[in-house]
Amino acid sequence: MSFTTQNQNVFVPPAMLGAIDLIAATNVVSVQILPSSSATAIQQGTAVKLIAGTSGAILVDVQTGPTDAAIFGVIPYNDRKNLYKAGDIVSVVVGGGYMYMRSSAAVARGTGVSITAATTTTDPLVTTDSTSGHFLVGTAIDDCTAANTLIRVQISPSKLA
Repeated sequence: MSFTTQNQNVFVPPAMLGAIDLIAATNVVSVQILPSSSATAIQQGTAVKLIAGTSGAILVDVQTGPTDAAIFGVIPYNDRKNLYKAGDIVSVVVGGGYMYMRSSAAVARGTGVSITAATTTTDPLVTTDSTSGHFLVGTAIDDCTAANTLIRVQISPSKLA
């Protein structure tokens, strides 16, 4: 998992899972993770889906994979806290934001990518996906030729027909 921290005393910090890029294009909202969520790994880079229920905030839960449900947004990196639990209030990047995400394999620029949920031992991963009925998290903005590479993804949730 991405338990790393950034050195706050540098002029240009390196890319990091969940870091927002191209700041002028971001769209970030606050949401509440479902208080009864059974998710065991909620962290930066985790995709969330909207949930029905009563809450003063937008209510979400972890999206478990490309066939689960429409993605609402993705939890970005936060230099104060990056591991969350049910009931927490978190920020989420929704349509239009650019975020660094970790690839599970080679990804070509411009392709739609889906996301798998984090586990207690692995970060959430994006991969090229063209399977009908799958939910996409967005579009790859960078190329990568190997797994575990940080690439920028434009968050633009959609469903493949």
